[in-house]
This record gives sequence, structure tokens and C-alpha cells, in this order.
Amino acid sequence: MHFQALTLAVADDHTLFRKGVLEILKTYPEITVIADAGNGAELIEKIEGNLPDVVMLDLEMPEMDGIATSRYLLSKYPDVKVLVVSMYGEESLVEKLLEEGVHGYLLKSSEPEELREALQTLKSGNGYFSHTIKDGLHF
Repeated sequence: MHFQALTLAVADDHTLFRKGVLEILKTYPEITVIADAGNGAELIEKIEGNLPDVVMLDLEMPEMDGIATSRYLLSKYPDVKVLVVSMYGEESLVEKLLEEGVHGYLLKSSEPEELREALQTLKSGNGYFSHTIKDGLHF
């Protein structure tokens, strides 16, 4: 499979999770992480001068959560793809995020290869939703 080069920014307030994801991403040569942050406000500050292709956001964060961050990014930078990553898989929540305009939703319980697949799918201009929840979605 051919992997497209992409730049990524990650925001998650759980440091251990975020640092673990960053270590996994280092094994994928096509992905360049340009910023990581503990909340949405910090992430926006870090990327405004250097926008990534994809932003990976935790849903629940202090100061500026994933929904508020995605609203801001989608309104100001429509070319940036937003992937929300959360432990919550309720279809109603995912449908609400779809209505907000996010491009993808991935469960934190996903395997690293599914994260890679999600990022590649978003980079190619398509939406991505975790295998375990997308069958029940109505979009």
C-alpha cells in the first residue's frame, strides 16, 4: 500500500496517552508530527503559523475541548482535516460531531494500524469512522 506524506498535530490532555501515540507515529515514516498539546487552546497557538494536514483531537480536554477546537479549526481553516479520538463510542455523539463537520472519529481502543488508516483516509479527502461504530451511523 502506498502511504501519502502528511503533517499532523495532536491534542490530548492525557500526557501518557499522547506521548504513547507520538511514539507509535514515529514508526510511520510518512507522518510528520508538527505539534502536540494538552488542550485545544494550546494546540491552536502552536499551529496557527504552520497548519497541519490533519489535527487529532481528544474529545474531553480542559480549557478548550475537542468540540470547541474543531469548531474553531473548521471555521477558520476549512482545509485542515479533524479527527476526534475518544473512548466514547455512542452513535448519537458521533452523529453530533458529524453535524459539526468533523472528518473522522476513532476510538482510543483502536489498534495503531487503524489510526494510520484513519489518517491516510482523511488525507485523501474522505471521512473515517472506527470500524466498531460506523455500521450504526446514519449519514
